[in-house]
Amino acid sequence: MDSSRVVLALQEQLKWRDRRKRVEERIRQVRARKQYFRKELETTRGKIAQFGALIASFRGRAGRAGIRSQGSESLR
Repeated sequence: MDSSRVVLALQEQLKWRDRRKRVEERIRQVRARKQYFRKELETTRGKIAQFGALIASFRGRAGRAGIRSQGSESLR
């Protein structure tokens, strides 16, 4: 075999190895971001549920006390 071909083959092998390492690192970064955003989404969903329950309780109190009907009349 020609020595220049061997050197070229080794260089190509190193190039593909480096490329593979970069791709694997990028995949690891994307997975980490995905996990972070998944946690953020769950936190946000929990807060939405809490605020939804809070608003429902305010609406329930307002309906019983007649605040809602008084407030709409004062705006007219």
